[in-house]
Amino acid sequence: MVLQMISACKGETGPMVTTTLKLGNSILNGGNCEVQRKMLEYLRDKKDVGFFLSIQALMQTCSVLDLNAFERQNKAEGLGMVSEEGSNEKVMSDDEFTCDLFRFLQLLCEGHNNDFQNYLRTQTGSTTTINIIICTVDYLLRLQESISDFYWYYSGKDIIDDPGKKNFSKAIMVAKQIFNSLTEYIQGPCTGNQQSLNHSRLWDAIVGFLHVFAHMMMKLAQDSSQIGLLKELLDLQKDMVVMLLSLLEGNVVNGTIARQMVDMLVESSSNVEMILKFFDMFLKLKDIVASDAFKDYVTDPRGLISKKDFHKAMDSQKQYSSSEIQFLLSCSEADENDMIHYEEFANRFQEPAKDIGFNIAVLLTNLSEHVPHDVRLQNFLAQAESVLNYFRPFLGRIEIMGASRKIERIYFEITEVNRKQWEMPQVRESKQQFIFNVVNEGGESEKMEMFVNFCEDTIFEMNIASQISEQEEEGKGEEDDEMDEVAVEGGPGGGDNGGGDEESNGDEGQPESSSAFADFINSLLSFFSIFTFRNLRRQYRRVRKMSFKEIVVALSTFFWTILMSILHFIYSVCKGFFMIIWQTLFGGGLVEGAKNITVTEILASMPDPTQDDVHGDGPGEMRTGEEQDTGGVTDTGDAGSGEEEEEDTQDKEGGRIPGMDAPGGLGDMGVESPVEPPTPEGTPITKRKVAPQEAEASQKPPEPVPVAEPEKADAEAAEKAERESQSKEEARPEAPKKSAKKKEKRPKREGGFQIWTELENQRIKFMNYLSRNFYNLRFLALFLAFALNFILLFYKVSDSPRDGEETEGSGASEGSGFFEGSGFFEGSGEEAEGSGMNEGEEDEEDVPIYFYLEESTGYMQPTLTFIAALHTVISFICIIGYNCLKIPLVIFKREKELARKLEFDGLFITEQPEDDDIKGQWDRLVLNTPSFPNNYWDKFVKRKVLDKYGDIYGRERIAELLGVDLASLDVSQQHEKKQEEPDISVFAWTTTVDIKYQIWKFGVIFTDGTFLYLCWYTIMSLLGHYNNFFYACHLLDIAMGVKTLRTILSSVTHNGKQLMMTVGLLAVVVYLYTVIAFNFFRKFYNKSEDEGEPDMKCDDMMTCYLFHMYVGVRAGGGIGDEIEDPAGDEYELYRVVFDITFFFFVIVILLAIIQGLIIDAFGELRDQQEQVKEDMETKCFICGIGSDYFDTTPHGFETHTLDEHNLANYMFFLMYLINKDETEHTGQESYVWKMYQERCWDFYPAGDCFRKQYEDQLS
Repeated sequence: MVLQMISACKGETGPMVTTTLKLGNSILNGGNCEVQRKMLEYLRDKKDVGFFLSIQALMQTCSVLDLNAFERQNKAEGLGMVSEEGSNEKVMSDDEFTCDLFRFLQLLCEGHNNDFQNYLRTQTGSTTTINIIICTVDYLLRLQESISDFYWYYSGKDIIDDPGKKNFSKAIMVAKQIFNSLTEYIQGPCTGNQQSLNHSRLWDAIVGFLHVFAHMMMKLAQDSSQIGLLKELLDLQKDMVVMLLSLLEGNVVNGTIARQMVDMLVESSSNVEMILKFFDMFLKLKDIVASDAFKDYVTDPRGLISKKDFHKAMDSQKQYSSSEIQFLLSCSEADENDMIHYEEFANRFQEPAKDIGFNIAVLLTNLSEHVPHDVRLQNFLAQAESVLNYFRPFLGRIEIMGASRKIERIYFEITEVNRKQWEMPQVRESKQQFIFNVVNEGGESEKMEMFVNFCEDTIFEMNIASQISEQEEEGKGEEDDEMDEVAVEGGPGGGDNGGGDEESNGDEGQPESSSAFADFINSLLSFFSIFTFRNLRRQYRRVRKMSFKEIVVALSTFFWTILMSILHFIYSVCKGFFMIIWQTLFGGGLVEGAKNITVTEILASMPDPTQDDVHGDGPGEMRTGEEQDTGGVTDTGDAGSGEEEEEDTQDKEGGRIPGMDAPGGLGDMGVESPVEPPTPEGTPITKRKVAPQEAEASQKPPEPVPVAEPEKADAEAAEKAERESQSKEEARPEAPKKSAKKKEKRPKREGGFQIWTELENQRIKFMNYLSRNFYNLRFLALFLAFALNFILLFYKVSDSPRDGEETEGSGASEGSGFFEGSGFFEGSGEEAEGSGMNEGEEDEEDVPIYFYLEESTGYMQPTLTFIAALHTVISFICIIGYNCLKIPLVIFKREKELARKLEFDGLFITEQPEDDDIKGQWDRLVLNTPSFPNNYWDKFVKRKVLDKYGDIYGRERIAELLGVDLASLDVSQQHEKKQEEPDISVFAWTTTVDIKYQIWKFGVIFTDGTFLYLCWYTIMSLLGHYNNFFYACHLLDIAMGVKTLRTILSSVTHNGKQLMMTVGLLAVVVYLYTVIAFNFFRKFYNKSEDEGEPDMKCDDMMTCYLFHMYVGVRAGGGIGDEIEDPAGDEYELYRVVFDITFFFFVIVILLAIIQGLIIDAFGELRDQQEQVKEDMETKCFICGIGSDYFDTTPHGFETHTLDEHNLANYMFFLMYLINKDETEHTGQESYVWKMYQERCWDFYPAGDCFRKQYEDQLS
């Protein structure tokens, strides 16, 4: 319908066409591929030439800036003949329609729709062909000429007036839309449209725009009132540069488009030079004003500097010429004292200059690599050297294998934060481990898969690093400090105003006293807020920036302020006591209160304890402490709370209170019930008895309380009417107080929430601190372990307590470092005494052994206790730091692995994990939980799996497996459901916790090796408080922290299976020899050293086997060295064979095999490390080309691996794609993103590179 309506308009504008374009933009917004496909099919099938003819005619009717009409309108204004619409409505009044038209054409090609891009250029099969690309350029050229005319009109004037700003803004907005449309025409890249633009008059329009940019930027920057228009102009320039970069997509070396672009730059060389100079001045300015040499000229602590000092400071830097300094001074904004706020001035143009300057740097770099030997371009690069050097650290560059199977270069931005995160210790550790694994374990086919997985893990780890970054917290803290300063400066004025309002509201004493108490509390809080960490840190930074003279002045002011504060405090106390006495004696408040009180109020305020249940004051109605004390009467200060309770009770129980029909008690004597007017639902007697003013102030619509008062006055006597009117008049000023009381309650509640919020912020900061310093804490724990073990070297053993101190219970003397080494001896001695052993043996075994620290200073034992406690605390917080730093990455890896297997391998759908696969069976637990995936960024993986396998295996079955509600995927049903209010109760929070996911998460955490190691480390530290010698185990941590020692440990476990099998074989062989010895050679196993009772080691099988394992295996010559000599024995020959074979098989062969396995594993690991180092130094990881090819030029391989195929740049590019909106992707970025989504790595330039492909042109 949209296409038909546009075709039917025949190029004539009107409301219908405008509405049709808006409808088309709405349905095509975001790159709706289905709508694009149907529109293209319609145009091809119908061969509707009228659509393109109408588009062409509409473009021709689009207006541009008309200088003649603008001047005529200005003359009419001077003569007083101006119309009500004004001149801005006469010039380019169809700007919105023009933007909608070109936006519609842009959306037709959104998402790099190559078919529509080509069809806009050539309508194949139609009798008439309209080139929309050329039509767009024609309108752009008309618009550029009109903008240039307006520029020349205002070039002779100091500033651009408001009508001129409005017209320029209209033209800039339309020009931005046209550049965006042109960019979408050619991105992909669409080579046909690129060539069509190259042969059009686009270059003339670009030259005109460069002239306008160069001169208008210089003009607008010199007046602060023109900054808004300047930023719009810079945005237009940015879009134009993006369009020029799109023209270079997919181009080859020395291509026609690149050479034509260089010709255009040469033609506008003076304008380009002015633009580069403009950006160079403001890019350097921020770094210069932040230098210490510049701050030497700043004397004002507020950041102000005079123009004269600014000129001197700039001149001393030797970075700017005299004309450039004068230009900067003309761009600055000085106050009435001719002072400049230099930081604000530097930041004003910094961000726009960085955004556009980066794109210009990319453009020049791209041209320098596509047109390598053009002398004219080299001159431009020399002029732009400063800008290029500024952006070189942030300019990322990679090479890909494009869709045309040619090597293409992609340029993108790398932020400084990402650079720093790449150097974080946890990221560096992951990088080293990946390189070691991929070089030694992965083949060429698996290398890219492992590399992408490493990139994803590193991106997630860098995101964690950004969350715990200290710089962001400091920036937020400084902003908070500034806000606090503003609040403190504005606080006294607000307090004065508030006090005035309260004084004007009424003359009662209680509000004044409560306000005074609140002011007193606020004053105390303000005083203690001075000593907060945030304020102290702010003051410390301020002191560091002060000179010696400023410090002396500040100290003098400080002491003077203290003196004046003491005097002011004494004066305030005296004044306060005087005002209290004056108000009490002469204020008249007591007399007025006595006059206004009535008999009914006195009787109503009397307590009625016998009617509590009747009046609804039982368990069903909660009463405050003040109400209980006064029998239900609330004073004026708590009127607001009484109203709220009444309203809440009426809302809950339908406007009626339990017990409302009960007869009144003693307090009802003064109330005349028959005279009270009836109400629709009845007024509770107790509420009227307790507080008659509350029923009047509740403002409930069904109760006409204000109308009832005159009726009551007419029925009663005149005296009672007067009292009612007086009470009514007195109740009026109370209403604002009651509302004020209600308003005061909210800040109190918000204050409570602020306390919890502040505690939560402090907790997060503490966790982030532990995460940032995790590796430092591990090193500190190791240092403390060495200190503890150094103290343990001074332990000695004694048979009795040192210095005659008696021990109790455990054998350790109180207050000393004694330990009973053989505490079990006492129990064994007692048992022996009962079994009949002699006293001598009992005395020998019953002697306790004591360990004690031998020291002369007395400080060693307290030091040991303190370091032990500190070591335990650090060990525990290391677990917390690891939980914040690495556990999210562990969960992310596991979720990513499971999600990939679900989506691409069909795990649990097409195949099931093995029964012995504990990991796979455990992952089945988390499939149907609503929290999965939590850390993994692809939250729609379940929907993808459902769409991929649902038609084959059944959507219901897969939805049940994944825990997906099919009804929730129906958008129409979601809109029909009424959104319920969220329940914020504690019970609701506990029910929303995903228990199954948390169980699975804990299972993953407790199977992580590093986490288990840290837990063991902490447990050993806790056991060290029971026995200090447990701290010796912590010395093994040095093997985990040092890479070389970690390699030695790995050598033992590298061939672990073979090693264990060999040890098992050794045990079997020794057992066989034990059997032989037990049967034939028992008599040779007498180890008695005297002639007394023999000590036979082979009379039982177990003892014999243990003797062979412990003594025989350790003996250098085998078991024959440890038993009796068989010389002269009848079994001598057999013994010789037995001893020799044991020595040969056990000592020579099996033990050598065990040693060889360990030594070979160590050598293998060392060779692997050397191989990794050699491969990284001699072969490119991305393309695999050796260094011999690149070293034909000086530093060729180094340049290739650092600039062209940098491993980090590919990771940064993947991060750049993940964080960027898909609709903003360029053609090359869309191609890589599509391949990445399909898990296809053909875009990596394996075996090829840009330099090799264009070797002839680049040489």
